Amino acid sequence: MNKIKIIMLFVILVFPVLIYLFLQSFGKNKFAIPVYYEQGVLAKDGCPTLPNGQPYHVDEAAVNQLLGISQQQSVSVYEIGNTDTESLKNNLYTFLEKYKDKKEVQLLSIKALNDTIFTRTRYDAWQRYNLADSNLMRLGRCILHLDLNSQLKADSGLVLVDQQQQIRGYYDPLELKEIDRLNTEIYILLSEQ
Repeated sequence: MNKIKIIMLFVILVFPVLIYLFLQSFGKNKFAIPVYYEQGVLAKDGCPTLPNGQPYHVDEAAVNQLLGISQQQSVSVYEIGNTDTESLKNNLYTFLEKYKDKKEVQLLSIKALNDTIFTRTRYDAWQRYNLADSNLMRLGRCILHLDLNSQLKADSGLVLVDQQQQIRGYYDPLELKEIDRLNTEIYILLSEQ
């Protein structure tokens, strides 16, 4: 009886270790973030036509021209078409706190000209811009493919764009769980480099 107990104890202790080692050797823990518009995108009213069937990439030259910047290849989160609220600011601070030391992540907040002019923050990654309504509409509808209403407000006002200028996600910045999802997906993007 004593030998059976020793054999059973050995099997109970060794079997999970063998399964763990097998999974570590042959298993892959990879997560895939969707790439939006891989089959192309239909142009919206008032937007330039795009080649059909080709993967869509954000027109970096057009964004740079609209914002008056020379953008570097980085993971960009565009915050556009949101009403300024304390909840929005707190959620953006939550996002920025996680990536404050990462030079390859930037947050671009873009508002209409008549919205509040921003003051400088302690986050270098947070860049703020004010655009004329026509340029804001062009950036939101034609380049980032957001549904902006007549007040230039969006239903999902955060857009994740990777280093290859592919749109990787749309998020509601007023929902903390969406900010958590954004943080997770940026972490995955950065680990793919």
